[in-house]
Amino acid sequence: MNLQTRIGIAIAVLAPFAGVIAFLSSGDDNHLEAQQTRWESSTQCKSCHEDVFAEWQSSHHKIAFTNPEVRALSDDFRKEECMDCHLPRPLAVTGFGKRTLPRRTHFDEGVSCITCHLGPDGGIVGRNDRPEVPCKPKRSEEFLAVDACASCHNQHGTTDQFLASHYQKQGNTCATCHMPEVERQRGDKSKRMGRGHVYDGCHDVPTLKKASEFAATRDGGELVLTLKNVGAGHNFPTEERHRAVDMMYRFVTAEGAGDWQRAWRFRMPYRDEMDPINPGNASGENTQLPAGETKSIRVAIPDGVVAVEARLWYRLTPFVDDASPQSTLLEERRIEL
Repeated sequence: MNLQTRIGIAIAVLAPFAGVIAFLSSGDDNHLEAQQTRWESSTQCKSCHEDVFAEWQSSHHKIAFTNPEVRALSDDFRKEECMDCHLPRPLAVTGFGKRTLPRRTHFDEGVSCITCHLGPDGGIVGRNDRPEVPCKPKRSEEFLAVDACASCHNQHGTTDQFLASHYQKQGNTCATCHMPEVERQRGDKSKRMGRGHVYDGCHDVPTLKKASEFAATRDGGELVLTLKNVGAGHNFPTEERHRAVDMMYRFVTAEGAGDWQRAWRFRMPYRDEMDPINPGNASGENTQLPAGETKSIRVAIPDGVVAVEARLWYRLTPFVDDASPQSTLLEERRIEL
């Protein structure tokens, strides 16, 4: 065996030990840098953040790509622009507040932990600097700002609506309502405050009920139906154009109740809709109710009416009736005449 062959064999044998030798001779910082985790999936977060992971699992963020409602409205994502927000790449990488780009991995995770928390340097961003924990999050002011939500939720002006409201002027953010503070249990049994990751909104009845105040009163010979946006920091309804809120009424005579009629619909129309949403609206007019504003409608009460019934409905799509599971009854009133 010649010398060159012997040297080759020696290198092959010793090569696996090179990493160990480097570790023993390096400082902790160099080792951590060499062993930096590549964050790709929300499942990597579960072992340390079980409660947060469970909340996210029950959220609509998690099913943003798999939700049957979304798949139907997007024509099973043949409308590819819908993928930008329903399967987005990390927001900090494309830029908070900027249009998102779709990813082609982890389809079952929708809007994931990685979407919001992965920083442009490959590390984790969060509310606080936590160098002592495994993922070592770094505080990011951009991550905490409204722009972190705007990348997806301003496609139809929701964050612009919030920024124009009194809620923003009072120092609130999107997280104030949609990620309320919750008490977290630490591994050492101590407690700290964190933020909820369920993101309650249009699919949560208590959240919807807090958004507005509905009233039905009689003023002489007229029924007055009134809705005030008291709890939403943006328009009500907001976000998708297919959301609708309807004020409905029917007259009751001695012979019985008549048919339900719509007094007013609050909604942003689709771009190609030509018919006005309500009588008196212009074609394409947005009738959503801005934060803090009130809308009243008057309806003449016919002779022979003994009572009036009124209801407020929230509809996930405007093309359904009261019996649809996509319609949620928020309030109902009855006025005896």
